[in-house]
Amino acid sequence: MVQLVSAAPTTGTAGGTVPAQFAGFFDDAATFPPGLAPLERAVADHVGRWANPLVAAVGPAVLKLEDLPEARRIAAGLDRGDRAVEVSVVTPAGQLQAALEAAEQARPELRVVALELKTDPSDQDVWAAQLREAAAVEEIPVYVELTADQVRGGALELLEGTGLRLKYRTGGIEAHLFPAPEQLAAVLTEAVAARIPFKLTAGLHEAVRCTNPATGFSHHGFLNIALATEAARAHEPAERVARLLTETDPEPLVELARASDGSWRGSFVSFGTCSVGEPAASLERLGLFPHGLA
Repeated sequence: MVQLVSAAPTTGTAGGTVPAQFAGFFDDAATFPPGLAPLERAVADHVGRWANPLVAAVGPAVLKLEDLPEARRIAAGLDRGDRAVEVSVVTPAGQLQAALEAAEQARPELRVVALELKTDPSDQDVWAAQLREAAAVEEIPVYVELTADQVRGGALELLEGTGLRLKYRTGGIEAHLFPAPEQLAAVLTEAVAARIPFKLTAGLHEAVRCTNPATGFSHHGFLNIALATEAARAHEPAERVARLLTETDPEPLVELARASDGSWRGSFVSFGTCSVGEPAASLERLGLFPHGLA
């Protein structure tokens, strides 16, 4: 199970430090949509951020399996001291063993701290076998990316007690890729009940739920999700969990966040973002993050 973080003051103050509940919360997925940063720039920016206090809020660099050799070459040319670049590797379905071998070959410039394994959702027998294979991995934490249909088909029951973690999508480039609040609430509640840690990806640009004026898509807020997760961990009713996901008024969410002990991090480990400064700035505007770090 993920280690709980201790609570810390959440009032934003100039020159302050990253609150404990947001430590390592923003996974640096700069090379993925919509950012699509070139690999060389993404790796260099990730390392360059080590000198910035914001680094305390940043998790590993999220890279594609196929990009590891080039990322290692890039990292070798950067001023890192003896420090390795921590990486979470997005792994295509059926390539788990290749990812484990690549993790060994990436040293010492890179240190793979997690795998994000895709599955073949169209065939239950196949993806169930892929989960069993992933459950045998002991040396690296494995997040298994599952669809809503897989979750409804009992996939979380297969994850329970295995040490595997869940990766779940909360958005994308089309409207249907955004799960409804009730659907997301059901996934959060089931994952919490099964004690399955999870990370999220896609569409989480703002702390509070909002509508993108350009696309008309309603985006989940990562703070909404954090507080909904905390409610699920406190065994609050499913309706309460879903209602927190629909809240668009920052004021009640900020009030809850300031009273939170950060226990939601025991379930909601992190989320991928193509711009780690964007979620930090969103929290800063709410007074929940120090000024000047984003």
